[in-house]
Amino acid sequence: MNRIVSIIFFLIFLITLTSVNAQDIQRTGGQARIYSMGNNPYIIDPEFIKLNPAWASDYYNFLWGDIGSNAGTSFGDQSSGQFAGLNARLNSRFTLGALVTVNTNNQFVSISTLDPYGLVQRINNMPGISGVVSLNNNFEALASYRYGSSTFGFGIAYAATQHEIDNVGFNPQIGDASQFGINAGLITRLTGDIMLDAGASLIFPSVSYQPSTGFTTKLSQTIFLINARSFINVSRRLTFVPMINLQSASGSIETQGQSGDLESIFNFGLGVGANYRVDDFLLAGGISIDFNNIKYPSVPNESPQYSHSFIEFPTWNLGAEWIATKWLVARLGYMASTSNFTDETPVPGSVTQVQKTIMTSYSPGTVTLGIGLRFGDFSLDATVNSDVIRQGLNMIGGGGPTFAYISTSYAF
Repeated sequence: MNRIVSIIFFLIFLITLTSVNAQDIQRTGGQARIYSMGNNPYIIDPEFIKLNPAWASDYYNFLWGDIGSNAGTSFGDQSSGQFAGLNARLNSRFTLGALVTVNTNNQFVSISTLDPYGLVQRINNMPGISGVVSLNNNFEALASYRYGSSTFGFGIAYAATQHEIDNVGFNPQIGDASQFGINAGLITRLTGDIMLDAGASLIFPSVSYQPSTGFTTKLSQTIFLINARSFINVSRRLTFVPMINLQSASGSIETQGQSGDLESIFNFGLGVGANYRVDDFLLAGGISIDFNNIKYPSVPNESPQYSHSFIEFPTWNLGAEWIATKWLVARLGYMASTSNFTDETPVPGSVTQVQKTIMTSYSPGTVTLGIGLRFGDFSLDATVNSDVIRQGLNMIGGGGPTFAYISTSYAF
C-alpha cells in the first residue's frame, strides 16, 4: 500500500513539473483578492511574485501593495499586514522590482515573511533575556528575465535589528536579530495551452543575545521552500491546476555554553484544482492534502524525543469572481478543512517515555466576500467584513469597518 501511494505521489509530481496553462493575465489583484476567493491557491495573481519572482515579467510597470487589515480600532492609521512594491520594465526582457514588507505579512511563507517561526519571541521568553527587537521593514529586490517561452526570476531580501545598551550605570548587553533570504523561479510556456510555475526559496533567520557577563545565547534556522503549479488548458473554458509544495526547517541553539538542535519542521502538500471561465465569470478552486510534522530532539537527562504531526484532508479552497461592470468586480469564496492530529508529549518525570494523543478536528467552513474597484489602471481590492452584510440597513452610519482587508495596485 505504501508503495502504491508513493508511486501516485511521484506521478503527480511529474505531471506538475511537465505541464501548465497560459491564462490572460490582468495586472491587478493581491492578497485581498486571494482571500476573498476562499484563500485560493489555484489562480494567477501578483501575490505569487513573493513565491516566484519570475511573475514580475507579467506584472511589469506595476505599483502594488496592501493597505492591510484593521488593527483593532474603528478608525485611524493602525493597520497590520501592510507592504509596498514596484516592478519596472527595463526592456522587453528585463524587469526589476522591489518590495518592503513587515513582520505581519504572512499570506504565504516566503522571503517576504519575517521570522516565520518566531525566534525573536522565543529568545525574549528565555530567563534573564529581554529587549531583542522584532524584525520589520524587510527589503526585497528582485529581477526577472524573459527568454523565448521561458521567464527566470531571482530575489534577495534582508532585514536586521539591534538593541545595544552600554551606558554608565547599566550592564552592557547586545541583542541582535537578522534574516537573509534568496529565491529563484521559473515560468515556462511549453505550448499556448501549457505553463509551468515553479519557485524555490531559502530563508536564514537568526537572533542572539550577549549579556554583560556569561554566555551568549543564539538561535538560528535554515528554511527551505518549494512551490510548483501547473496550468493545463483542457478546453477553451476549463483549466486543470495541479500543485505541490514542500517546506522544511531546521536550526540550532547555543545557550549556557552548550549547543543543540531546534525542532525540525517538515510540511508537504499536494492539491488538484481547476479554473472554469465563461466570459466575465471565473470559478476556481480545488482540494488538497497536507502532511505536517514537528520533531523535537531529545535533551540529555531532561526529555526524550517527541513529535507533533497532523494530516489535513480534505482542505477545500473554492472561489468565484464576476466582472459585473468595467469598474466593479464581485467575489465569493469558501474554505474548510479536516485535520487528524497525533501529538506526543514527554511523560512528566521521565527522560525516555512519551504519551500520545490522537484526535480529529474540523475548521468551521468560512465564507468570504470581496469586491474589486477599477478606475482606469488603478485597482482597489477588498475583503468585505461579513458582519456588514448581516447588519443590513444598520450598516448605514454604523461604527464597524466595512472592509476586513484591502489591496491596491496601479498598472502604468
